Amino acid sequence: MKIFTKLVAILAGIAGIVGIVLGSQKKSQEVKELKKVIKNSKKEEAKVEKEIVSLEQDKATNKKEITKLKRRLTVAKKKTVKMEEAYEADDIESAEDFLKKFSKKK
Repeated sequence: MKIFTKLVAILAGIAGIVGIVLGSQKKSQEVKELKKVIKNSKKEEAKVEKEIVSLEQDKATNKKEITKLKRRLTVAKKKTVKMEEAYEADDIESAEDFLKKFSKKK
């Protein structure tokens, strides 16, 4: 009887591991949409970086404008990092939160 319970426990453990591995390969719809948002965010970051470089080369631009753009860039990068962490962890709740914030901006 003890052998039978140990065998059942081992089989349940193996089934759990297989379930985790197979379940982790599926990404939810929210997480897939978050990947698109991350791509758009990175494109926006690149545009802001180019704008900063062009304004820094132009001597007539206002320094307040440049610092404002730099601040906007750092905030965007931090959000992108958080979104990437949520994507890598396959965290559905965080992905939904980011998607809600993103849809408000449009």
